[in-house]
Amino acid sequence: MDSTVRYTLESNGTTYENDSLNGSLFVELITNLELQDYIVLEPSEPLQGSIYMQTAALQEQGQMVAEIRLHDAQTKRGFRHYSYTTADPSVIIQYFLDYWGRQQLPNLEDWQDITDEFS
Repeated sequence: MDSTVRYTLESNGTTYENDSLNGSLFVELITNLELQDYIVLEPSEPLQGSIYMQTAALQEQGQMVAEIRLHDAQTKRGFRHYSYTTADPSVIIQYFLDYWGRQQLPNLEDWQDITDEFS
């Protein structure tokens, strides 16, 4: 793990700095997401091109969405944005733990490219 990358996590107006992040915090925040709640995890420098990962609860009962944004100078927007929807919070937890603990992006093959939804 590259120790120079530091993370900031924001959840509903509360900010957690790198030293207060741990696996238990991710599990607690993600498993207790309610409608209008969100979690954004941002590395201090792009992680394999990614500038943040976020998750939120959806209106559909039990559904959650994870999103990741990647810097992409080849696009007119300057980024690509991907989304993954699931009813299984453990999947989202693993994405966040890998992003934070292993500095590893999820395999985006199963994610939907929603870049065009942003103006």
